[in-house]
Amino acid sequence: MPTIRLGTGVCLFLLGTIFLSMAAPEAVGHPRWTESNPCQTGAASPGTLPEHGPPPEHGLTPEDRESVVYDSNQSICWLADANLAGNAYFRAKLGVAGINPDGTMDYATALNWVQALNNYNQGQGYLGHNNWQLPVTPLNDSSCSSVNNGNFGASCTGSALGNLYYSGLGRRFPDSVVPHLSTSVAPFVNLQPSLYWTTDQNSGGEVTFSFNTGLGGSNTTKYNFFRLLPMSLSPIGTPPTGTGVIPYTTGAAAGKAVYDMKTGISWILDGNLAASNNFGVTGTTTIAPDVKTSATLTVPLIDADGAMLFATAANAGGWLDAMNKSNYAAMNNWQLPRIADLQNLYKNLNLQPGDTRLEAHVRLGLFQNLQPGFYWACERDANGTSHSPCDPNLSPAAGFAYSFNFDNGFEGTDLLSKQFYVMVYYSAPGAH
Repeated sequence: MPTIRLGTGVCLFLLGTIFLSMAAPEAVGHPRWTESNPCQTGAASPGTLPEHGPPPEHGLTPEDRESVVYDSNQSICWLADANLAGNAYFRAKLGVAGINPDGTMDYATALNWVQALNNYNQGQGYLGHNNWQLPVTPLNDSSCSSVNNGNFGASCTGSALGNLYYSGLGRRFPDSVVPHLSTSVAPFVNLQPSLYWTTDQNSGGEVTFSFNTGLGGSNTTKYNFFRLLPMSLSPIGTPPTGTGVIPYTTGAAAGKAVYDMKTGISWILDGNLAASNNFGVTGTTTIAPDVKTSATLTVPLIDADGAMLFATAANAGGWLDAMNKSNYAAMNNWQLPRIADLQNLYKNLNLQPGDTRLEAHVRLGLFQNLQPGFYWACERDANGTSHSPCDPNLSPAAGFAYSFNFDNGFEGTDLLSKQFYVMVYYSAPGAH
């Protein structure tokens, strides 16, 4: 075979290329960043993340080697990495304090993050743009299903995030953008970053809990689809021995339940059991809207991702009732937890806010790292569009900001202290 000789210049180039490729390691699951202009269409490159769901085909186009997604429905350019803040390299590069390892942050930090993107590279901005912004939401949106000091609920297409979910991504309420997220927070499997129902109530509605942030909250039961983690106050047969939260390894509970040695509570092992076992609860129900302009919603009793309305979770004939009638793991006294029970479990699992084990690293069509959870948004002027900036003088209520949940398509408001994800966009050139 002929000998192939490389000149000195070629060798130095190759060595330089290898050195540069090793100089800035990046977090697993996040694409390499570029400094090019995302307004210019570039050649599409194959993604490195696993595909999850059908690619969007509703007015979304890749731009500049897929670093940006042009949304022709709104004439805006989304950053293709829908959780850039989840990349440790970029967090350090932009120097914004207060961001959790998985990219979640409170509202004030979200504003700082956007400002850092715009100030990057001596004011030239990240990817050459200094007009990045949070997605905007109008106070009054006739497409929404409900109203209370402004519109909220399902089917909200007037907001930037709602339009992306329903129009661009072609999702239907209450579908998750990542319907079968598999996680491993030992000894549990499939513990979800989205909210879980509890038995507690307050003036804001039914109390919920997030394993993603460790925070509790309250939500309306009419529209929200959340998960359920049943518990039993009694051990199942002879409980396992050891410390911490440990799985049952013998008897009827083996492979089905875990035991918390500190509280004496048994929990089902699968944090999203309803996604794989509906215990015979099938069919649909309807939700009448609170505003005349919205249509009645026909929704599944249990969504394909395992989430369900509170009524389906807790009422007679619902999922929990059917689970007990099936004598799951030889127990018929499974029940909804209190918020304190879930908080204790969170502590005993040694979880911390923003644990990356609950973060989704998937490619959804043209987007990378779009999370099945809550994203921050802001309010815009009533006469504006998606091109309008956030109006710092406007808020849906004192101490609250708009949010959007990509786990079910629900638009609402949340306390500024909540820890949510952030995705950004800028107006396409020539758009008004």
